[in-house]
Amino acid sequence: MTANEKIIALVKPEYLKKIPAIFRKHATEGTCKLIAREHPDLYKIFEDGEPTDSQKQEMTDLVNGIFKQRMKKHKML
Repeated sequence: MTANEKIIALVKPEYLKKIPAIFRKHATEGTCKLIAREHPDLYKIFEDGEPTDSQKQEMTDLVNGIFKQRMKKHKML
C-alpha cells in the first residue's frame, strides 16, 4: 500500500461519495501532494512504514479537515 492509499483510506467515505467520479482522482492526488508539501515529516512516516495510532489520528484530522474545507468551498457540504 502506498502512502497516498494509506492517507485516502482515512478520509470519511461520505466525503468521497459526494465528489463526482470524474474529479475524485484529481481531488485525492491533489490532497496528498498538499500534505506531502506542507507536512513532509508526517507524510514520510506514512511512506516509510506503519504509523502509530496517534499519527494515524493526526493524519485523519488533517486530511478530513482539508476535504471539509474544499467541499464547503465548492458547495458540496
